[in-house]
Amino acid sequence: MQLLPGAIAPGLPRRREPGNDECARLVLTVAPRVVRAIRQLLRDHRFSDLSVPQLRALSMLSFSPQASLSTLADYVGTSLPAASRMVDGLVSRKLVVRKTCCDDRRQVELALTPRGAGLFRISRQATQRQLARQLAPLSEPQRQSVVEAMHILSEIYGADSDPKSNGRKRSHLSGGNGKSSREP
Repeated sequence: MQLLPGAIAPGLPRRREPGNDECARLVLTVAPRVVRAIRQLLRDHRFSDLSVPQLRALSMLSFSPQASLSTLADYVGTSLPAASRMVDGLVSRKLVVRKTCCDDRRQVELALTPRGAGLFRISRQATQRQLARQLAPLSEPQRQSVVEAMHILSEIYGADSDPKSNGRKRSHLSGGNGKSSREP
C-alpha cells in the first residue's frame, strides 16, 4: 500500500505523544504488514528451485553462522525432522555444510557454503532494490524517521536480545526503566 505524503494509514491514529500501550499496539499492527510485504518480495526474488522455508534457512544462517538444527527449526517454524530433511536437501545442493561441534561431537553446527552465501546475497540484493523502489515516494524526513525507528527497534530486538527479557538486550539497557542507551 502506498500512502500520499502526510496521509494516515487506515486504522492508525493521528500522531501525538504515544504511551507504551499505544506504541505496542502500533508495532503489533504495522510490523506484520511489513513482514508480509518483505516475505512476498523475497518470494518474488528467490531462485525458483528454492522454497520459502529454504530461503529463510539460508537467511538465518547468513546472520547466525554455526547455528544448530534446533535453532534453525525454531526460526523457520518447523519440526526438527522437517528441518533435518530441508537441511539434507540444502547440503546435497552444496548450499549448506554440517560441521561437528568441537565441544560435543553429538552437536552439529550448520553454515552456509560460499555458493549458499552467494545465492542468498543475490536474492537479498534484488529484494532490497525492490523495497527501495517501494520506499522511494517517502520524503527525506520520512525516510529519516523510518531509519531511526529501525535503529531503535534493532537496539531492543537485535540479534543478541535475551528472549527471557521481553526482547530487550541485556547490554543496552540502563537501569530497569526499559530505556535503551544509544551506542555512538
